[in-house]
Amino acid sequence: MQCFLIRLLCIAEKQDHDKGFLHFTVENVRIYLLVLRLPMLSNIKNLRNVTTKQVKLKNKAIAIALLVLAAVIYNEFSVYDIQKLKWSVQECSECVKVLIVADPQILGEKNENYFGSWLAQWDSDKYLEKTFSRALDHSDPHVVVFLGDLMDEGHVAGAESFKSYKRRLDSIFQMPDHIMKIYIPGDNDIGGEEDAVSSNINNRFNFAYSQPDTLVYKTVTFFKVNRLTHTMPEAPKDAFLNDYAERNTTNVVLSHMPLLFMPGTFVQNVLKELSPQIIFTAHKHKAMHISLDTATDQLSEIWVLPPYETPLYRLRMDVGDIHELQIPTCSYRMGTPHTGYGLVYIDTQEKVVEFTILWLPGRFPQLWLYVFVGIFILAFSICTCISSYCIKGHAAYNHLKYDNLTSEVRYKDPSTVSDSVSSFEWKKNNVIVIRRFARKFTYYQT
Repeated sequence: MQCFLIRLLCIAEKQDHDKGFLHFTVENVRIYLLVLRLPMLSNIKNLRNVTTKQVKLKNKAIAIALLVLAAVIYNEFSVYDIQKLKWSVQECSECVKVLIVADPQILGEKNENYFGSWLAQWDSDKYLEKTFSRALDHSDPHVVVFLGDLMDEGHVAGAESFKSYKRRLDSIFQMPDHIMKIYIPGDNDIGGEEDAVSSNINNRFNFAYSQPDTLVYKTVTFFKVNRLTHTMPEAPKDAFLNDYAERNTTNVVLSHMPLLFMPGTFVQNVLKELSPQIIFTAHKHKAMHISLDTATDQLSEIWVLPPYETPLYRLRMDVGDIHELQIPTCSYRMGTPHTGYGLVYIDTQEKVVEFTILWLPGRFPQLWLYVFVGIFILAFSICTCISSYCIKGHAAYNHLKYDNLTSEVRYKDPSTVSDSVSSFEWKKNNVIVIRRFARKFTYYQT
């Protein structure tokens, strides 16, 4: 197209100047070609600008999507797998492995009735599901014990709500059928802390989780004790054998409420009748170890397990002490930043118990990370809008002076072009040449 215009202009220059409209010189050819191409060049530049903006916008959208994807992958998957690498594990062929779940307290519908409560409920359930599945995979237990407070509103729930809560629990804590499951109620399941225990509510729980109060797995006997209702199972046949070395079984008491911290007639009867070597409790939402010296009937040791330290603690069961392990809550909604599951290895032959806490990653830092990412994306989007729509580009224009027949054409700023422009005869009016285009076409001069 450029060559075609140049040829036309050269042919016109050879014709009689009086018959033609223009008197062409070499400089005229360049200027005339520039003027003719000005609309097309402007459209091309606009198209290039639009394309560039689209590419930049697409790149920004991809960057934001990658940022969101990275946050989701870390918060919902990686953080749990990283924490899992810190957990202790023990390989043993003869021991009984027990995974302990304390105070999950799945959120209810009565107290959680604010705007967005469904999202809080869903997030809490997913947190429990993800952490439990990893704890189950890590420990490969023989027995899973639920130490009460399974539901946050079980003691005030109606029949239909209770069924709904149980379905949620079953879907959250899924496990193979070959694993023994033991359930005991807590005060949030049947009442007993701030209100009296209702016999109907208690019977409803026992019916939903129907199983005997004494369960045996290999050489370990589990006794379900309820300090809320002051009930316990019948004593075993060898309860009179105070010397643990003479037994071939280990007695484990399961209670939602702590026992050794609450001495009384009921607790004394439990210790006397069931002769436990170890007690698993919950309720306090803390990880603690308490030892009772049976010779003096005094507490010999009380210590809080340090959070996020995961060694295997080793206890001897043939020295005359009774050990109580308090397991922390596994729910991040219970007002404590330190959550976890208990993992216990019971070796009856060696008369040893080894235990650890499978500490869980905090959920609130993950939620705050989502907030920070959202704020960053919002601020980034606002800045992008301001730069795209509020800051306008500026272009410099050069106007040509003219008269009807002969005009002397000059640029207002001669320093902006590579050479001067000589005069030529012009029949058209109102010609505007963009300064930046003048440089681009200087190569047409011969």
